Amino acid sequence: MTNSSMKYRWNWFSIAPMVLVGCAIAVPLLLSPIPALGFALQRGFSLVCHQQPARSFFLFGGSIAVCARCLGIYLGAAVGLLVRVERRTAVRFLTLAAGLNGADWLAELAGLHGNWMFLRFALGIVFGTAAAMVVVASSIRELPAPAMSHQSRSIPRERI
Repeated sequence: MTNSSMKYRWNWFSIAPMVLVGCAIAVPLLLSPIPALGFALQRGFSLVCHQQPARSFFLFGGSIAVCARCLGIYLGAAVGLLVRVERRTAVRFLTLAAGLNGADWLAELAGLHGNWMFLRFALGIVFGTAAAMVVVASSIRELPAPAMSHQSRSIPRERI
């Protein structure tokens, strides 16, 4: 596979991040009819996300259980698990995505911009996609390089 070629392949693992997205979005809906389930989900997501309401989307009358960036990471992971690229390409993409997320964090910390949730969401998608691509690329066995033809081999001459 060349650096520029990407292959998409359906796998069941990509459903897991989508289930997480569905659960996170469902929390505001569940807090009224089934509060125990809603609070349990919210508590579970609190282990991986700060859940600041100012940084979370509001749906169904309440904030979803994860911030905009985490929601983007989950959606991106679902996409990234479907994409196959070489490991080196995936690692480069992950490095770029982490750098962009870090730059956004530093820019907000420095006061260069405010709380831009849609930017956080988009950068989360990029990061989640890249991270999942690294996981997929690391789990795929690389095919051995094709043998060199007889004409292209350099055969060292023996010294007398």
